[in-house]
Amino acid sequence: MDKEQIQALIERSKKNDKQAFALLVGEYQTFVFRLAFRLLCNEEDAKDCVQDVFVKVWLNLKKYDRQAQFSTWLYKIACNTCYDKLRQKSYTPANIEAEIASAGSLLSGENIESNLINRELKMLIISLTEELTPKQKLVFMLCDVEGLSTDEVEIITRLSKAKIKSNLYLARKHIRERMDQITQ
Repeated sequence: MDKEQIQALIERSKKNDKQAFALLVGEYQTFVFRLAFRLLCNEEDAKDCVQDVFVKVWLNLKKYDRQAQFSTWLYKIACNTCYDKLRQKSYTPANIEAEIASAGSLLSGENIESNLINRELKMLIISLTEELTPKQKLVFMLCDVEGLSTDEVEIITRLSKAKIKSNLYLARKHIRERMDQITQ
């Protein structure tokens, strides 16, 4: 869907058009789930988070400013919801391999050996993010996994650029140090 179609659905949704909102949910549900799963590392929690996010979107849609990108506004709500869950709980998934497998293949590989190496590396990095503080994990996932710019992360998290860079630096440093310890 292009921006004009999204904006039209938003305007219809603001007028309590549930079918238009259902189309918006359909358009962005995977996007929100992917982010929630990466942050929470638990499929059920990610599904719950997706529901919470879209309830918040429905209830606050009238506050949406058309000048901002809808996806950025949605990211902000999703990140805040996930961040709240991360602060509430100490996330330590019992079986991270099962969680990753159940969310679908994250592999990009060309052959079995490289796929296996990619899977192991991704599982290691994801498990190491569990050791990060919630802010570090949020910034790491948004910047390094989702590929968002510092400006976008600043809008979404309301953290200053300096805090984003600091948290990202600390997250990367911790993951790098832990990977070095493991590989030695």
